[in-house]
Amino acid sequence: MRHEGVVRVQWTRAELTAIREAIEVTPNFEGRLEVRDILRDALRSRSLRPGDITFDYALAERLGGRLVPIDAPTAMARAKLLLAVRGPKKRAVAANARPKRPLLVSADLLATPPAAPSVAATAAA
Repeated sequence: MRHEGVVRVQWTRAELTAIREAIEVTPNFEGRLEVRDILRDALRSRSLRPGDITFDYALAERLGGRLVPIDAPTAMARAKLLLAVRGPKKRAVAANARPKRPLLVSADLLATPPAAPSVAATAAA
């Protein structure tokens, strides 16, 4: 269940380490110190798998926009964060995406054959 204003991201320990290093080269943004504290606490946890990390929605959005992906783990962690913030992409084919091709048929098929007289027309005659 997703609470309003809360974003949860599940990062591996390698991704946490990469994010912590990337925060040092990321330009200053509001909440940077709070993110550093959250990441420090997550890395200091005794469990081998830190699990979900919870951010405030506004903080997660700012972090995702400012984070500089300097290597593969950082890029993957940023992608997970943006997916948690923005949600999955809606992939659907638009109705006007691809125009239908014109149907090419021979002129012989377009000519309508003479219609046989109907039963009602022959009875009336």
